[in-house]
Amino acid sequence: MKNKFTTTQILGIEKQLSCPEGVKGVELGHKMHASNIGMTMAAINALQIEDENIVLELGHGNCHHLKEITGKATRIKYYGLEISETMQQEAIAFNMNSNASFELYDGINIPHEDYFFDRIITVNTIYFWANPKGLLQEISRVLKPNGLVSIAFADKEFMKELPFVGERFTLYDLEAIKELITSTNLEIDRVQNKEEEVTNKVGELVHRAFKVVVLKKS
Repeated sequence: MKNKFTTTQILGIEKQLSCPEGVKGVELGHKMHASNIGMTMAAINALQIEDENIVLELGHGNCHHLKEITGKATRIKYYGLEISETMQQEAIAFNMNSNASFELYDGINIPHEDYFFDRIITVNTIYFWANPKGLLQEISRVLKPNGLVSIAFADKEFMKELPFVGERFTLYDLEAIKELITSTNLEIDRVQNKEEEVTNKVGELVHRAFKVVVLKKS
């Protein structure tokens, strides 16, 4: 499978996956929503969202799943952060009638005050974090005590076999997550191991193994 694409093609796909841009980025956003919805729902369910929670999502894509979050309880306030202006604008356009907030950020610094969020979620973004330890420290900073973080990502062994995974990806297993959070006030609350059949970003049907790691702030 690794030889299916040229190096140039792999770099192009990786660039769009990490930060979708333009018309191709919009198209990819729809594909990502469809292929990731199982992981997204697993991550949402793991958050145990409660009434009046303030929820942050990092890397929300086109956010066609917003109602799946806000419908979990009453008076939910949603904030989304994206590095992709294309995805930010798509999310705003699709959710015009909501009171959700969609902002751009640099992928490292979260533009909110300390102890602001009850719940934080991110799906299939961790591979592209420029400064994983720094971002997790930021997540810990803006999370309230006893708040929960839900991180969904495909297993390292699965990702290694994908034809479009190259140098832009950093692959993770549970031990790597444990190492990343050592400098934070976060601890692993629980880990869910999941499997699903899904069409990937290049149209291939694959059996995907993934994890939802739920962190709790002490």
